[in-house]
Parts: sequence; structure tokens; C-alpha cells
Amino acid sequence: MVTWANLHYLDFVLNWVDHVRACGIKAFLVGAMDDRILQELVKRRISTFAMHSGLSEDDFGWGSPTFHKMGREKIHLIETFTDMGFDILVSDVDTVWLKDPLPYMAKYPEADILTSSDHLRNTTGDDGLEIWPDSASAANIGIMLFRKGAGKLAKAWNKALAEDEQVWDQNAFNDLFRQHIEVNSPSAKLRTFMGYDGTLAIGILPVALFASGHTFFVQRLHERMGLQVYCVHATFQYSGTTGKRHRMRERMLWSVDPPKYYNPPGGLLAFEAQLGNLVNESVITGDGMKLEDYRGHFNLVNAQLTQIRNALAVASMLGRTLVLPDLWCGADRWWAPHQGTIPGSALLLPFRCPADHVLDLGRMSAELPPGQYGPGIGYREYSLLDNPRFHAAHVQPGGNPKLAPPRLAPAIVQVCEPGKGRSCRQPGKLVLPGEVSVSIEAGLKEKELLEALQPLKDERLLMFTDMRQAFGGFSSPRDAERFEERLKEYSSLWCCVDAHPGHVWYDLMWDVVPHTDRHGRQQTGPWKPITGP
Repeated sequence: MVTWANLHYLDFVLNWVDHVRACGIKAFLVGAMDDRILQELVKRRISTFAMHSGLSEDDFGWGSPTFHKMGREKIHLIETFTDMGFDILVSDVDTVWLKDPLPYMAKYPEADILTSSDHLRNTTGDDGLEIWPDSASAANIGIMLFRKGAGKLAKAWNKALAEDEQVWDQNAFNDLFRQHIEVNSPSAKLRTFMGYDGTLAIGILPVALFASGHTFFVQRLHERMGLQVYCVHATFQYSGTTGKRHRMRERMLWSVDPPKYYNPPGGLLAFEAQLGNLVNESVITGDGMKLEDYRGHFNLVNAQLTQIRNALAVASMLGRTLVLPDLWCGADRWWAPHQGTIPGSALLLPFRCPADHVLDLGRMSAELPPGQYGPGIGYREYSLLDNPRFHAAHVQPGGNPKLAPPRLAPAIVQVCEPGKGRSCRQPGKLVLPGEVSVSIEAGLKEKELLEALQPLKDERLLMFTDMRQAFGGFSSPRDAERFEERLKEYSSLWCCVDAHPGHVWYDLMWDVVPHTDRHGRQQTGPWKPITGP
């Protein structure tokens, strides 16, 4: 098994190696695309070789010249190994391996090439290869087995890329293997087919087991099929490298965060999202081609944005790190118009959507100038509190590391409205053994809210039972202005309806009237979705 990366992706390499080793896979290599990552990996005794690619140590933006050059290095790698007589299982570094795939691949000894796919639904109910041509979406070259007999395609692939520096390596592979496909071959019963002019046996790996970012993180297809995943590839997401890392954290597939990530300075703040019946009411109406068909989806997302906004404000005031909620969406997000789900997808609506469907995690992670945007606000994934690493990071000094760490009990913050049948309990009220609670009035402004929460200042985790009216505003107009500027950077967009442009930007201040959105548009009345700019 081989992967490759530059220094920018060092944490992805370490996460990849951790999971490969945990699967029991001992024969693996990492191709170092620059000298600094070579030094880092050799220092960690990770099996590494120098690729001398001459590429930058920075992130490779999708579609950039550097991205295309990086892809060509990968294809050269495949040709080199097959030329030497080796079979090679190649894996992008933004993958997580959860199970040894070699026994599975050994079931198909006749296959010269096994490849993952961007197909978005299973074509069979078992764990075998997908059925061709039912699974004829683009093959994804992030996970591929090339046996030595496929070296001739590797040479042709390399040649095609050398002759056209603009062509995308994945498109070039798809064009080559699809030349004169013979479906009714002797191996068809095993679901392989003859491609590349009928000279190579090719198979499409099952999309639930060798999963894309959509079949795993969005559809959760493996759960519906009752299957155990071999590998997850962080594709189909919207916040670049930051989004890939966050998705892996959401599903507890990220192993390389230090203990301080789970126990940040100032402590954590979390809340229980209150959505009522909005999830059930979020499914699209009509034919899904008009913006008004998505009214339920936007109502659902906006309700969550209000609660996230208030939580960000409280976290900022207290100097705490916010644990994001598990988000729900009534419609999928894609790069083109659709009718609530990507064409060909097996997604069921509504669904639990990754945070990058709604929030711009790259901007949320950026160091924005505090003079313009106010103090930074740390955030964590929704699953943090269920992660064993979180509880291990809070073991008291002198605790036995061999024992399962006790769960960190949250301090409960209840928000109440006087006169509506609920009394506000006094600070320090015990709720459950090991838990402390305070009750606060709804809509308290900054100064009063800080005073009400003072009894909990030393607690590591505050859990608000309701964030809808937990914050009544900043004491300083300047602080409020800077906070609003920060929020303009934090939301992402939904896409798309059949319009030009067809996307709609989410707005964390959507229900504040009046206000100016991130694009300078004045909102003087109730919010409604507007496409563009």
C-alpha cells in the first residue's frame, strides 16, 4: 500500500499511518513529495521514500497547476512500481483505512485493476464489486489496485498526461479504461469486465465499503446496508483541507489531535439544539426546481444558525471553545442544480449533514484580525463529547491510565422565562450526582449573563439546555459590530436551483432586522432566500 503527501499534509499522513497500522497492514510506504516531510517521517520511523517532486510545501487547491502536477507524480509512481513487477495499492492521503483490504482484493485474482468510484448508490445488495455498466459513474483514482499486468495502461496514462498539461489525471484514466469495454467476458460472473480495448480485467470497488465522502459522511450507506467499511475517502465536501479534517473528527476517525485539543484553555461550551418539528417539515415541496420548494430546508437551517450564533456569542464572552451541534438539512448540497438530492444519489431526506454543508470551516479556523472581527472563537466537532480521547484528556492527575476514564460531567445551564410556568432555580442546585446547575433568565445581556454564570467559571464543560434565547446582546456596540463582522465570514452557501446564479448564502444574522449581509445587501424585513451574488 502506498500513499504520498507534502509537508502541509503531515497530520493527514500520520492519521493515515495510524489507521493503516491499526488494520494490521504492515507493508506500506509513504512517498515524500518534499525533503522536509521526508525528514519528519524518517524521524518517526515511518517507511518512506523520496519522490523529489519539486512541488510546494503548501496546500494544493483543487484544479490548480500544482494540483495537476501532484496528480502526475502519482501516475508516474504507479508506472514505476508496475515496471518493477510489483502490484501496487495506491491511496490518497485524505483516506482513512478501517479494515485490511488485501483479503478482499485477493478474492478477485483475475482483476488487473480495482478502482473506487464516485457512483452515489450501490448496484448490489451484497459486499461484492459493483455491477457494470450500472455503476458507470466516474472512477475515482484515490483508491486503486494496479496489478503488474496493468503496467501498459499506466504507461499510456503517463503518456497522455505528458502530452496535455491541462488534462485532469482522473479524466484521463476514465477515458483510457473505457476504451472498447467488453462486459460479457468470462470473468463477468465475478463482476469484473474487460476494459482498455478488451485487454485488462477491471472491477469497481463497492461504494459502501470503499466509500466516498458522500456515501459515508452524507448517506451513511454502509449503516443502511449493515456492512463494515474498509476505507473512507474525504471527497464531496466544501471546506477544503479544513473540512476534510473536520469530517474525520465528526466521525471519530482522526487520531492525531493532542490532549489539549480535547481540553482547551478556558473550557468548553455545548448546547442541546432545539428544533421541534422543523426536521420533519424540512423536506422539499413541488418538483424541487424552484427556490420556494426549499422553504422547509431553510427554516430548519436558519433555526440552527440562530442557536449557533448565540452560542458563539456566549463562547466569545466566556473565552470558551464551542462544541458545534449535530446539524440537520432538508436538502443536499452540490455544485449544480438538483431536486433536493444529487442525481443518482441514494440519499434519504432529511439527513444529518456535515458542518461544511452550512458553515465555512476554513474561515472559522482562520486567524481573522481582532481589530475588525473581535476575539477569535474556537470550535470543535459535535461528536467531541462522545470521543474516548476527550474523556482521557480529562483524567485527573494521579488517575489510573489503565482504567477507562470517567465521563466528564457537564455543568448544566438552564434558560428559563419567568411568568411562563417555570421558576429559575438558584445557582449551585444539584441536578444529578456529579452535576451542577444554574438557571438564567432568557435574553440576558453580556454583563448580566457573565454575572449569572460566575458560579460555573471553573467548570470545564458548560451544557446549555436551550440556546435560542440564551443571549440578549453585547454591552458594547463596538463589540457587537465586530462580532457581526466575524459572523459574516462563518456561513457558507447552499447550491443550487436552476438560476444564474443559483446558490443562496446562509446568514447567521438572518433574523436580525435591520442588518447588512456579507455582500452589502440591506435586510429590512423578514428573511427570504435570494440567489447570488
